[in-house]
Amino acid sequence: MENTSLIKSYKPRSSIGWIWFVLFAALVAGLGVYVMIVLGGMSGGNLVILGIAAILAIGLLALALWFPSMRYELYSDKLVLRYGPVINYRIPFNEIRAIRTKNLSWTIMSSVRFPGIALFEVPYGGEGNIKMCSSAAVKNVLLIDTVNGKFGLTPAEEKDFIEALQARIKL
Repeated sequence: MENTSLIKSYKPRSSIGWIWFVLFAALVAGLGVYVMIVLGGMSGGNLVILGIAAILAIGLLALALWFPSMRYELYSDKLVLRYGPVINYRIPFNEIRAIRTKNLSWTIMSSVRFPGIALFEVPYGGEGNIKMCSSAAVKNVLLIDTVNGKFGLTPAEEKDFIEALQARIKL
């Protein structure tokens, strides 16, 4: 049986990126209410639009509420990147090929990336798609290259995190 005990959990660098989710939730909810007022009430089509706006706003608020749950956990056999119940990237140590810090380049492709936060799979110029769980979208992102893709994160204690990770992998 594999030993998979938690060794240490790291928090991300501080950020107020979660505010973007709150602002967009308010915008979506406001647009839904505006459509109801302008288009005249509770007809079937308007209710559908309001329902979609409500679902989107609740999802965005959930992403904001889960921001404090962002963690980078070192286990005896893997690194796990977490963000609420929506991100749980598991990176076995034996799949890691390189660790580097980089300033990333924006692309015009849509994704969950705002100043102060980047989540899920995000396209970046010169790097391709990166699975992000980061409190920064482009500046000083720690990239972990693996046999199965790239991961981006921003540990607050970056030096300690890198030393602890390098002690467990063979580069």
